[in-house]
Amino acid sequence: MDIAFFISDHGYGHLTRNLEIARELLNRGHRVSVITGKQHGAVAAAYLEGRAAIMACHTDAGLILKPGTLEVDAAATERAVRSHLAEWDSLIAGSPDADLYAVDIAPWALLAAKRKGIPSCILTNFTWIEQYEAFLPEELLEEYRKAFRSRDYAFYYDLASEPCRMVLGEGSDIGFAARAINRARVKEIRSRHSRPLVFISVGMSNDGIQEAIDVGDLPYDFVTTFSVNLRGNNVTALPSDVPNTQDYVAAADYCIAKAGWSTVSEIMLAGVPFAALNRPDVAEDTLTIREIERRGCGTGIDVRDLRNMGGVMERLRRLKRYEPYPNSSHAIAAMLESLGQKKRW
Repeated sequence: MDIAFFISDHGYGHLTRNLEIARELLNRGHRVSVITGKQHGAVAAAYLEGRAAIMACHTDAGLILKPGTLEVDAAATERAVRSHLAEWDSLIAGSPDADLYAVDIAPWALLAAKRKGIPSCILTNFTWIEQYEAFLPEELLEEYRKAFRSRDYAFYYDLASEPCRMVLGEGSDIGFAARAINRARVKEIRSRHSRPLVFISVGMSNDGIQEAIDVGDLPYDFVTTFSVNLRGNNVTALPSDVPNTQDYVAAADYCIAKAGWSTVSEIMLAGVPFAALNRPDVAEDTLTIREIERRGCGTGIDVRDLRNMGGVMERLRRLKRYEPYPNSSHAIAAMLESLGQKKRW
């Protein structure tokens, strides 16, 4: 079968959650295409060892952040959405033939499937409707609603919000999906640290946190992604092209991260207590944090709280490790395999 993954190029989380699913489908003997941004496509090609066809295009408008912050730039976001909407017809015309479209979360791909008579499913924990409602006029939101309504199947990842379910309607819950953890690498990372290890990430596709934060006096070792400006002899900054942040998550005693779903899922699959950075203007973050606090897996903090890292660590120490959640990537691949065997509409 030919299964096409249409993956948002807004952030890398949408890509990483699908890579293990795509790899399992390849292992089952199917042909896989990944339609996503150019840089994302390069990451996918490497992870899938060149076995998948890669189509590079700008798949999603996403949220535009103010430089040097994690704050949404509403005006720039509206301009990006209007510009991307103008490209939908050409994107739809250029979409490939396949037996199934698996979409996360580029809405135009669902319209393309409908026009071509190809079964489509959306795999997600949110839609752009609840993300954009605070920033965009109704005329633009309605274009997105029409696209999301055209899906044939909806599959909800764990932590999917009620507003998301209201937009998409009836669907099936499918758990978490994430890149597989390499236990040998986890052991090797742990061997480098004699003190409690804290992994900090705010994603790979933004300017991160530019303010310098001194943690040199704290009794922890910190490993950060490149966009976090921590200072101290106990800090290791990873290169921007590090391919296995999930192994650092699993090696850590605590995590501090942006509340994006893919990072949160990798943390919960490892059973690591964590602090999630709340951005009040991003609906997905607020709803995710509310749920992880309810489950006792983590706590929400503000970016400004990082200035008192000792206080953040004190809050984290009150949290207990919990039973890791299962990775459902292989089960999701089997589900997509079943859908791809259905006849075209």
